[in-house]
Amino acid sequence: MSTPAIRIAREGPVERIVFHEPHKIDRARVFVNPPVYHVGNGDSPRTIRFDNQTGGPVKIWLPNADKYLNPQRDGSDFSKPIEVALGGELELTVKAKPAKPEEGHYQYHVYCEVIKDFAEGHSPPIMHCP
Repeated sequence: MSTPAIRIAREGPVERIVFHEPHKIDRARVFVNPPVYHVGNGDSPRTIRFDNQTGGPVKIWLPNADKYLNPQRDGSDFSKPIEVALGGELELTVKAKPAKPEEGHYQYHVYCEVIKDFAEGHSPPIMHCP
């Protein structure tokens, strides 16, 4: 089941990570903007909004998100992809003190139904802590 928008109580400013509509280069591609996002440093926003503008549903898989994000509101973990409908959003909060993000580079994957392939970012897009 696709989620039109998953919202949580915001903690401070929100940073948007956008999955844009496909661009035709050698084939249809979806790009993630920004391709690398830094979380956990002193000035980073506490809420991240993944914004689906692809033209179809997406599945966002954040396999190591438990190391830098708070658990989802519904209690599910990050072991499975999270479906987000066309035009939908997924908002998640970044861990703060005392359970701050673990340092590292964390790849995540965005499968885009409209191109039947994964979005591109920094091959693949990553979260960087701090």
